Amino acid sequence: MATVIDVLPVRVVMLAASAAHAAHLRTLLETAGLRVVHSGGLDTASLQAVESVSADVLLVDLSEEIESEIELIDGLLEHSTLPIMFNDSSPGGGRADSRWAKRLALKLIEMVHAAAPVPKEAEKPAPFADMAASPREVSRPAGAAENVWVLGASLGGPQALRDFLAAVDVDLPVAFVLAQHIGVNHVQLLAEQLNRVSAFRVLPARLGHVLRHGEVILSPADRHLQLTEDGYVALTALPADAIYSPSINHVMAAMAERYGNRVGAVVFSGMGDDGAKGCLAVARQGGIVWAQDGKSCVISSMPDQARKTHTVTYSASPQAIARHLCEYYRNNNSQQ
Repeated sequence: MATVIDVLPVRVVMLAASAAHAAHLRTLLETAGLRVVHSGGLDTASLQAVESVSADVLLVDLSEEIESEIELIDGLLEHSTLPIMFNDSSPGGGRADSRWAKRLALKLIEMVHAAAPVPKEAEKPAPFADMAASPREVSRPAGAAENVWVLGASLGGPQALRDFLAAVDVDLPVAFVLAQHIGVNHVQLLAEQLNRVSAFRVLPARLGHVLRHGEVILSPADRHLQLTEDGYVALTALPADAIYSPSINHVMAAMAERYGNRVGAVVFSGMGDDGAKGCLAVARQGGIVWAQDGKSCVISSMPDQARKTHTVTYSASPQAIARHLCEYYRNNNSQQ
């Protein structure tokens, strides 16, 4: 049977900081069935060449440090007419290369063929996918959080999260669980950066930890964060169907399963559609879903895809979302 890749040879323009890495990535993608019609570096000449190439999607490889090229990336975001995917992961080597390349190829194809217009926030949610089971709220450990909000973010997320957490009152009756697409070795660094700008206690998830108000728990990139039936953090193997790591979809579904209508979700800047199915899981249990507005995003794909589920009831900048959250709990004493 022909696969999607067989019948839809998507044309890819690829830009990468390293020529050697670009050559390896090109081989992997072409083996997976894509057509790499142009490959270049992250430099001005390559950006100009992009405009003259007939292609369907632009892949920018960010798996290496490229801080000096930030201005070039900003130019891409402003001027490119192609949909752009930013890749910040690397193949694992050996047989893992093929599986990794196939997942990346499928994401590129989905991006090209998911150009439906984005609806505005809806009054009623669309029919829900059966992602989260009926809520199984538990007798939580002493001092455990009564309300949990999942923060989902990818490219552009760290700055949005800094702005959001700096503006949230630490005395709110909430704990945050952060699922940020990030490399395994950068989770602790992100925690340190967020701790510097927030009154919240930001820390990587630990086995057996109890979620408490005033905390931000970071999902690991190499394990799946869940809650046990008695309310403690569990770290399990990544779901087989998880394309992203950490999987925002699965973290949202896990929290919705345990917290029911006391769960909320905010989708911040990011590329792709991770979090969209999770929003459905949260809304299905009576939880609240908000998203960063496109104007304030570095990349608005993730919030846009969340809005397409018709579950998002509020969109704004990170600072405005923080203020809205504070007002929500002040005006809804029953949630405390």
